Amino acid sequence: MESFLKTLTALMLGLAALGASAGGTDIQIQDPWVQAAPPNVKVVAAYLEIKNNGDKPQILTNASSPAFDEVGIHQSVMHGNMVHMEQLKELTIPPHASVVLNPGGLHLMLTGAKKPLNIGDQVPMTLTFHSGQKIEAKAIVRPGQTEGMEDHQHMNHSGHETHKH
Repeated sequence: MESFLKTLTALMLGLAALGASAGGTDIQIQDPWVQAAPPNVKVVAAYLEIKNNGDKPQILTNASSPAFDEVGIHQSVMHGNMVHMEQLKELTIPPHASVVLNPGGLHLMLTGAKKPLNIGDQVPMTLTFHSGQKIEAKAIVRPGQTEGMEDHQHMNHSGHETHKH
């Protein structure tokens, strides 16, 4: 019986240690989705919410997807009456806060689609943080939300298809 209790205690301690590291993620990805586009468009945007439940800032440094050649962190910025894309090297999520990537603002720019996407398809993505943590997400392709955005969804992104970051 004593041997059983020692084994049980060791297992419980091992599970507790595993829970601390595996469950230790302070980052949650919520509602990832990709803007649907015509089949010949090879540049689309992905949106999601990154929630930081921890006490330290989390910094998104990279994103990737096997369905696209490149994924970059971008922000839509108004210059006069024109909207331009600015690439960001990183995105900081403050402690106990969320950063929402949505149409007309922050977004992930997915370039070089390897095949056309249809509404309802899932796009796998990996988000990499400064800490080295990688979080897998599947974004659902869905229709865009363009009302009041002067058709932002497909503003001229043509330069992104060939431009290297």
